[in-house]
Amino acid sequence: MSTTEHHRQTGTLLLVVFGAMGFQVGAWALSLPAVVEELDLNVSQLGITLASMALAGCAATTVSGRIAERITVRLTLILSAAASGVGYLIMPMLHSFTAFTIGAVGTGVWLGMFDVAANAAGSLEELRRGKMLLSTLHATFSTAAASAAVLSYLLNGEAGYAPAFWTAGLVCIAGAGAALLLPVAIPPPLDKATQVDTSEGHDLAKVATAASILSFVIICGAFTIDTTMEGFSALFIDQLPGQGTAQSAFGLASLYLAAAISRAASTTVIKRLGDWRTLLIGLGIVVAGAVVLVWVATSWASVVGMLLIGIGLAPAAPIGYSIMGRSRANDVERATARLTTAGYGTFVLTPLVVSAVGSESLSDAFRLLPVMLAIMVLATAWFGYRTHTLGRSEAQEVTS
Repeated sequence: MSTTEHHRQTGTLLLVVFGAMGFQVGAWALSLPAVVEELDLNVSQLGITLASMALAGCAATTVSGRIAERITVRLTLILSAAASGVGYLIMPMLHSFTAFTIGAVGTGVWLGMFDVAANAAGSLEELRRGKMLLSTLHATFSTAAASAAVLSYLLNGEAGYAPAFWTAGLVCIAGAGAALLLPVAIPPPLDKATQVDTSEGHDLAKVATAASILSFVIICGAFTIDTTMEGFSALFIDQLPGQGTAQSAFGLASLYLAAAISRAASTTVIKRLGDWRTLLIGLGIVVAGAVVLVWVATSWASVVGMLLIGIGLAPAAPIGYSIMGRSRANDVERATARLTTAGYGTFVLTPLVVSAVGSESLSDAFRLLPVMLAIMVLATAWFGYRTHTLGRSEAQEVTS
């Protein structure tokens, strides 16, 4: 098989894998109101379930890097995707708060490993190509999530959330099948490991500490906002005057579809503007979306706010993972695992904070989003200054 054919086959299979991962996220997010209604949960109980599931995923991510190094990323991906699918098939059979939470915890373990393995596989393929790939893969993730949100709304009728969960389980198993067909990867050459095509063109290994700090801030911030949107936005929209299940489904679909389009376009934008400038522009759009969603009291505000948040936040996670991978090319598996573990830590804390602050009204919790966004903006601006300084020093070295 030629190098071009190898890249094409690997890229296509990774698209299927990321699509499966995105589909289960969309099905889960849209089905949560049905879960709350069918199991008779309150906001606090939902927060406990989400936090427990995330804690299990966080624990799994701490060992996923070592497991992937021992048995390969490919095999880790196959096992975790298949087991995640089985978890989704089992959860609709658990009809109490305690049983469902235990099932969610078990599924969360495998979803954490699925997340790490998928992003590690994407990072390694990106390094082998020397071109941005993760934005395209995450665009597929978001497209699948949007499709799942709409399909779950259509499926979840009198049968409750079971049809959407069963479909998500089968899709995850299909993702495991795609991972099974992935070719055995060849490690990227070390002399090309950080030469991914962006406008800056810097060797990020020279600013590895700054790159790591930015990656952790961006991933933790993006995961916090994602958790809030995916876990609580459907209920938040339900609480708004004149809104309901259909508006929740349309809002989530808008969020994911906007993210898919933004991620597909972000590769070109990153090539023109670079990582940190793209991040700053995106974060500005997210701020605008959060303001519209929380403080504009009209019937169209939820959809417009979700659209803006989806567009602006979409490049954040792919850029975070890409920067980490390029700055730690000799340790991609463990670096990705550490980064994902930190992100999953926010998956644990966010539901607890949101359910506590928003126990009376989720609007109170959603008003905290600008605080996280401010931290992300400051970290991005600082990293931009560091890479600008690096660029000047590299230019002086060439001149001398």
